[in-house]
Amino acid sequence: MSLTEVLVSTVIFAVGVLGLFSTHAIAFNSFSDAKHRVDASLLADKLINEIWVDRANVALYAYAGHGATVHARLTPWLTEVQQVLPASDAVVQVNGMEVMVTVTWQPRNGDLRTFNAVATLQEP
Repeated sequence: MSLTEVLVSTVIFAVGVLGLFSTHAIAFNSFSDAKHRVDASLLADKLINEIWVDRANVALYAYAGHGATVHARLTPWLTEVQQVLPASDAVVQVNGMEVMVTVTWQPRNGDLRTFNAVATLQEP
């Protein structure tokens, strides 16, 4: 009888440990997703700030995405996006003094994620 009790308690303990590992994996994935969203937000804000400082050349920052021609002013930022976020790309749309920055990335074993930032550049 005591052998049965030990076996049942071992099974209960094993289920608890598996649940703990599952919770840890979910928390890690959530943390990674949150970090990528923050990174995308900071990168989009960084580009908008650079464009705001260089308002006279706002049209040079337009970028249609992967495979499109990249102006030298945008190259360092785009390189940083690709280094910080996994499987990432960006699109920068310029319509007059309105700028829309879209950053996309795909985490491992995850769906495509997107962050959009829109800014209207005005004179200070």
